[in-house]
Amino acid sequence: MTWSWHPMQWSWYVIGELVTAVLGIIGNLLVIVVIFCRHSKSRSTDILVGHLAYADLLTSLFLIPYPDINTIPYTWFGALFCKVIKGNYLMWTSVTASIYILSAISIDRYFAVVYPLHFKRFISRRLVIAVVSLIWIGASVLNSPILLINNADVIPGKCIFHLPFPKLQAAFGFFVFIIRLAIPTIVMLFTQVTIARVLRRESSRFKSQKTAQSLPSSFHDVARARILELLLLVVVVYIICWAPDQLAFLSFNLGLLPNSYFTSPLHRIFIVLAFCNSCANPIIYTFRHQKFRRAAKDLFKGVTASRSPIFEEFVSENTPTNGHRDTTRAGVAKHQSY
Repeated sequence: MTWSWHPMQWSWYVIGELVTAVLGIIGNLLVIVVIFCRHSKSRSTDILVGHLAYADLLTSLFLIPYPDINTIPYTWFGALFCKVIKGNYLMWTSVTASIYILSAISIDRYFAVVYPLHFKRFISRRLVIAVVSLIWIGASVLNSPILLINNADVIPGKCIFHLPFPKLQAAFGFFVFIIRLAIPTIVMLFTQVTIARVLRRESSRFKSQKTAQSLPSSFHDVARARILELLLLVVVVYIICWAPDQLAFLSFNLGLLPNSYFTSPLHRIFIVLAFCNSCANPIIYTFRHQKFRRAAKDLFKGVTASRSPIFEEFVSENTPTNGHRDTTRAGVAKHQSY
C-alpha cells in the first residue's frame, strides 16, 4: 500500500475553511506584532491576549485545507499521520489552549476588579507565563485520547476513528463537551456576572458621593459599559461559534445522530462557524477597542509605538487631570479594558 491522494475539491466548505484560515492568520499576526512592539511594559492581560493570538494563529494554520488522503501505508509514519494530522491532534490542542487562555483572561480581569489589592501584589509576568505554559501542557494532555482512537487500518489503507464500546464513545463525547464548552462557558459567565455586580455596586456608591473632587459619574458608567460590552461580546461570540458543533458532536457520540451527519452540509456549516472564532478576536479588537486601532495605525504609519499596555489600561479622554484617583474597585477596574 502506498500514499495516494484525492484531487482537491474546491467546494464552498473548503473555500470557507480557507477564507477563515487566511483571516485568522492575518488578524492574529497583526495582534502579535502590535503587542510585541509594546512588550517592555506589557502586563498580564496584554500577555494573555498575545498568547491567545498565538494559539488562534496556530489553529488557523492547521485549518488550511489540503487534499484528502485516499490510501495510506500501514507503517509507523502512516499511523502517526492518522493520529496527529488526520486526527487533528495538533489543531485541537491549539483550539483547547485558545479556549482556556480566553478563560484565563476572564479570570485575570475578575481578580483585578474583585480583588484589586491582591491582584497588584501577586500577579506578575512570570506567573502569567507559568499559567500559559500549564494551559498548553493541559491542552496536550486533554487531547491525548485523539492519539488512541485514530489509527491506520491495515487492510483498506485508511485512517479510522474507532472506539470499541458504545459506552466508551458516550463517555468520550461527554468528556469533549465538558472540556471544550461547558467548563470554559461556566468560567466566563461566572466572572462576567460577578464583575457586572461589583461594578454596578461601586458605580452606585460613587454616584452617592457628591464631593467637589469626584469624577463625573458618566466616566464610571462609560468604563463599566465598555468592560461589560467587550466581555459579553467575547463570550457570546465564543458560544455562538462553538456551541452548535460541540452539541452536535455530543449528540453523535450518544447515538442521537447517524454516521451520515459527518458528511452532511449541516456538519460542515458547524465546523466553519466554529473555526470562525479563531479569526473573530482580532475583528473584535479592531471594531470595539480604540487603543488597539490606534496602535495598529501607528504600526502601519511607522510611528514609534507607545510602551503603555493596550488591553489592560483604560483611559478615558474625559478623565480629569487634577490628580484625583478613585480608590474604589470601580476605579481600579478602569485598567481592565479588553
